[in-house]
Amino acid sequence: MKRAAIIAYWIAVVLAGGFLRFDGFASRPFHADEATGARLTAVRMGSGDYHFDPTHFHGPTMGYLAIPIFRWYGENDWAEMTKTPPRLLMAIAGTLILFVPLAWRRRFGDGPTLLAAALLATSPLLVYYSRMFIHESLLVLFGMLVLASCARAPRWGIPGIFMGLMFATKESFAISMIAWVGAATLVLIEQRQVLNRAWWATAWQSYGKSIGLSMVTAALVSVYFYTDGFRHLGGAVNAVRTFFEYKTVGGHEKSFGYYFQLVVLPFKSGGVWWFGTPVVLLALLGFVRSCQRDANSPRTIRFLAYATLGHFFIYSVIAYKTPWLACLPWAHACLLGGLSLVGFSNKNKWIRVALGSLGVLCLATQWTQARFATGRFASDERNPFAYVPTRSDLEDLPPWLKKLSQTAPESALEPVAVIGTDYWPLPWYLRTCKRVGYWGNPPNNLMEFPLVFAMPEVEDAVSNQLKTSHTAIPRGLRAGVSITLFIRNEIWSRWMKSAND
Repeated sequence: MKRAAIIAYWIAVVLAGGFLRFDGFASRPFHADEATGARLTAVRMGSGDYHFDPTHFHGPTMGYLAIPIFRWYGENDWAEMTKTPPRLLMAIAGTLILFVPLAWRRRFGDGPTLLAAALLATSPLLVYYSRMFIHESLLVLFGMLVLASCARAPRWGIPGIFMGLMFATKESFAISMIAWVGAATLVLIEQRQVLNRAWWATAWQSYGKSIGLSMVTAALVSVYFYTDGFRHLGGAVNAVRTFFEYKTVGGHEKSFGYYFQLVVLPFKSGGVWWFGTPVVLLALLGFVRSCQRDANSPRTIRFLAYATLGHFFIYSVIAYKTPWLACLPWAHACLLGGLSLVGFSNKNKWIRVALGSLGVLCLATQWTQARFATGRFASDERNPFAYVPTRSDLEDLPPWLKKLSQTAPESALEPVAVIGTDYWPLPWYLRTCKRVGYWGNPPNNLMEFPLVFAMPEVEDAVSNQLKTSHTAIPRGLRAGVSITLFIRNEIWSRWMKSAND
């Protein structure tokens, strides 16, 4: 009976986490970063080739794993793509994360690992980015698998496989490596009695071969992806170059306390309270409990605590900040929060009731925030996780252009001109147009284009050229960023006439 109940609990956690990740995941407008990722994937599908760019883009695993799903849906090029296949990949990855705490079940018991999985399942931060075609869900999955494989036993180089996948997913894996090495060092420093030559000799004899094999497998796995299956060996060099040449986009610089405000401090936005404070309290409780003499596996729990703090500290020091960078550190915090239950089964009833109540509070508040984050506020800047969201009215652009074309002569809407910079995700919404040109500044023959999209920085210059030939219509692009559509006057006249008929 007990075993059946535990299995039922696990099924319930996975189903709840899967529901939060899959329910209506294709309804939200495509984010600019999703659009660029889809475009790179489409280029790779079309050419069958891959060359890593160390200056602007992340690792290749996201596109590599997305291509089979696109093909399964019968979407083989840029014009055929829809939002479902790429987001399906991330929702699957986000759901697989929920199984990772099972690796600690024998060591810590069913209660702590179930709570950890439930915290991961309902986290609004993790849920939101499990529904978005960016690298973070894959990075979290592979990072958590590194921890799980090391915790069970780093044999056969298995941790190295997941480390290699992390590296091949995103260059920020280096931050995790620094945080993990730093956490392990702090744990060893605490164990002063084992810091002697005999201890190191024993440790090397037990784990030296596994560590060396893991380093080899990590290198092989990452090189395989960066070189496109060892076909372009220069990709291995470029993978290292990215740590020195990667260029971040400006405008994302934030204060040191940004992540603390994002996941710890409660704040109200859009009539909703956003906070992760109860999870932080559970994580702190787990760390305090690990410091007691009768604690179970205290070094593992303190390692997680130090690794969590190390991740957040490094990301806080770096000026470039986005909410999705907090996903892997926050997954550490959720795991640590679940392990707060370790050792409390033999405490008095009121302590267990208080701890259980805090756990229920965590799950209830996280579930509520996750539903708001993926529902009403899915593409709203009042949602702290919807970073520079795409305006919802941009979703209406493709069907509107289709209707507009029906009032104009055949192919009269093309070629289309896009003037300015930083126009993503607009190309995604123009992907069915066969002739689209992009210019930083308006060309001399701009009046010849039936449709012209102008970014704010060039709107005046474009307007001066088209003031007698085109009608200007303002539209939304991203939060805080508008775009102006210029339509040739005769096309606009036909549209207005058809709309009035």
